[in-house]
Amino acid sequence: MTFKYNKTAAWEIILLCLRIWLGYRMITASYSSVTGILFDVKQREFFIKWFGGELHFPFPLQMAFLAKGAELLGGILVLGGLFTRYAAFLIFFTMFIATVTANLGQDFNIDGGFTISYTLFAVVLMFWGGGKYSLDRLFRRKTSTVAVKEAALV
Repeated sequence: MTFKYNKTAAWEIILLCLRIWLGYRMITASYSSVTGILFDVKQREFFIKWFGGELHFPFPLQMAFLAKGAELLGGILVLGGLFTRYAAFLIFFTMFIATVTANLGQDFNIDGGFTISYTLFAVVLMFWGGGKYSLDRLFRRKTSTVAVKEAALV
């Protein structure tokens, strides 16, 4: 029995694994923050201090909510492979800003390694999309089939 390597099939599995990992990490990293900003006074105070006092962002609570909301929404969409390129851009932008503002500096910390990795994973998904095993592909096929059938009727 011989093993035949199929580069295309391997790439589809890689994209699926990358989507699952990135989506999962974004959801787990942001869900408690989003709910905390909405419902917990101490969490709001923490984000105001961090985004306003330490990072010097204007409108710190709104910026924190936008950042964590982008991570959450992007993670959910990437996990399912729905609007993958756009969702990956949300994650890319958020992680890039996090890397250059909060995680790089005189004492490069472990969070910087995570945000750089997530930025790079998002770049891959921005360029290659969700792959064969994504909702994007499922919906695109149905749309394409409908378009072909409608064109045949004309």
